[in-house]
Amino acid sequence: MTSTAVAEVHAPRRAWAAVGLLAVVGTLNYADRFLPAVLAEPIKTELALSDTAIGVINGFGFLVVYAVLGIAIARIADRGAFGLVVSACLTLWGAMTMVGGAVQSGFQLALTRVGVAIGEAGSTPAAHAYVARNFAPERRAAPLAVITLSIPLASAASLIGGGLLAQSLGWRATFVVMGLISVLFAPLVLLVLGGRQAMPAGPRPADDRLARPWDLLRTPSFVVIVCGAACVSVAGYSLTTFAPAFLVRSHGMSLGEVGLQYGMASGVTGILGLLVVGRVADRLAARDPRWLLWLVAALTAALLPFSAAAFVVGSQTLCVVFIALSYVVGTAYMAPSIAAIQRLALPAQRATASAVFLFFGAILGAVGPFVTGLISDALTAELGSAALGRALLIVVPTMQVIAVGCYLAASRRFLREAVESV
Repeated sequence: MTSTAVAEVHAPRRAWAAVGLLAVVGTLNYADRFLPAVLAEPIKTELALSDTAIGVINGFGFLVVYAVLGIAIARIADRGAFGLVVSACLTLWGAMTMVGGAVQSGFQLALTRVGVAIGEAGSTPAAHAYVARNFAPERRAAPLAVITLSIPLASAASLIGGGLLAQSLGWRATFVVMGLISVLFAPLVLLVLGGRQAMPAGPRPADDRLARPWDLLRTPSFVVIVCGAACVSVAGYSLTTFAPAFLVRSHGMSLGEVGLQYGMASGVTGILGLLVVGRVADRLAARDPRWLLWLVAALTAALLPFSAAAFVVGSQTLCVVFIALSYVVGTAYMAPSIAAIQRLALPAQRATASAVFLFFGAILGAVGPFVTGLISDALTAELGSAALGRALLIVVPTMQVIAVGCYLAASRRFLREAVESV
């Protein structure tokens, strides 16, 4: 690699264009991921599935594979192959989403979701590493927030588009249409990001604690950040998997109504939350990097009352608004958290750092839908349609409380353990 290649960094205009495209890719990523949750009721009815089975398919069946493969694919992205990794992943998960429209059993659906998980596993770490390569440390939270806009955008797209498409065409055709859109975007990603971007060269520090993926876990603040984020993931995946079904069962809403009302509410609150948090995080982190962690703790604590109230209020409108506000926690935490762990990683391990972060978030997050489904099934005989709301009330606020403590604890060692960022 020549010295010119080593110094290659995309110009600001191209870097921001790539960030915008990665936000679109992330939207397709999460839209395909959310789809079985949005369509849970018709899928459950046609394939004769229990809430526990839905939790396994959207939890363990997807997230475990996503977590494990993410680290392996991230090692490729850490060599600068951002465009190749993202475009290849995009093609695979889109194709497997389309295949999901032809399944005839819960087991077959689970297999297609494993295929989607393999495709989606490498995309997000590669996107995070691209930002770390092309933006200065004090300017990363904003582009990461833009990329993370994909979560509320995808939630709105899958709820609105998926709900309306399912009502008019059926859930199977909805899978095919959503998957096809992903496949068609792959060539554009390769064009804008390029096949491979040169990485900075130079000797590693004498303390080579980040040489292997699992060596990141020797950094205490990294571990505690991961634990806090995993708790947010448990709450977030539970909410994502079961909130549409809860609104249908407890408030008598149709899929179309859930899509329009909850989709719009979660989309608007999620986008505003991300834009504000990303902007504020960059400004505060320039003064003290620990604000990346303090901000997540403060936001989670402030929205905690809505996470509890959402499942006990009788008003349909208030319920939708409160769930949407709780949903903000599961999206806005990501950009400051990723910006924080990038400061704990060396340049050649940034995608891997994100993959390890997402690994534990996914592995532990998978427990959320599974446990929520188990609690719901166990309480159904006693509470009927109210059982799912009770299960969500137990899981979501509890995990958010633990997350606040973890982020505050991580801030105590963060400055001492940060490495030089370039």
